[in-house]
Amino acid sequence: MLSIENLTFRHARAAADVIHRVTFEADAGAITTILGPNGSGKTTIFRCIAGLWTVQQGSVRFGGRELTALSAHNRARLIAVVPQDHEPPFPYSVFDIVLMGRASHVAMFSAPSESDLTAARDAIESVGIAHLAERPYTKISGGERQLVLIARALAQHSPVLILDEPTSHLDFRNQLLVLEKVRSIVIEKKLTALMTLHDPNLAMLFSHKVILVSEGRILDSGSPEAVITARNLHAMYGIDVSVVINNGVGFICPNITHPVSEALQ
Repeated sequence: MLSIENLTFRHARAAADVIHRVTFEADAGAITTILGPNGSGKTTIFRCIAGLWTVQQGSVRFGGRELTALSAHNRARLIAVVPQDHEPPFPYSVFDIVLMGRASHVAMFSAPSESDLTAARDAIESVGIAHLAERPYTKISGGERQLVLIARALAQHSPVLILDEPTSHLDFRNQLLVLEKVRSIVIEKKLTALMTLHDPNLAMLFSHKVILVSEGRILDSGSPEAVITARNLHAMYGIDVSVVINNGVGFICPNITHPVSEALQ
């Protein structure tokens, strides 16, 4: 279990906290999704958990072990990150991009071992992109790139997986394909997965737990059905919506009976 307690972060010389006393838990074998508007602090939470930014207060614990004091190298063995964007300066092959996920396991000035190569191959196989292994990463589609980044994270063999808006540049079909693949891998490998999304419908479909974040604070948390409600979404986004049940699954429909510009005022 990943346990976050009282996580607080403020930029140097800033007047206010970006996130304030954020507390939650994420279970193994499940996807915990953080949902919130732009600027609410979702990415900041992830950067603090991953150790990219240093918190002013709070703890990040995994399996009872405090992670905030770990070096970047040691933390990478526990937490793998799938970023929003990744544009390499050179046309590396898909296999080479995935192999880079083994960096925390390779000693300085050493070449990847056979076990590192095997880990990369296995990760590529697990997301179903073995046919792309020798293709230039810069020449494949957005959905395929996202699967490559997920494979790179899996190659780290880290028990915690962080995905920062993994569907932000994908079309409707690829959003569903990527998230379905992520969910199946998380369950199969019993990973502790944290994910940020903008779309409450995707959060409803693919999450085991949802945390609503607004203005750097947690508004609500729990099962998708309990948390993604018309009342909570109005509190976060200021718009009226209805939750429509279809085949036992809730879907969010905006209540717009007049021009969108008026509804959003």
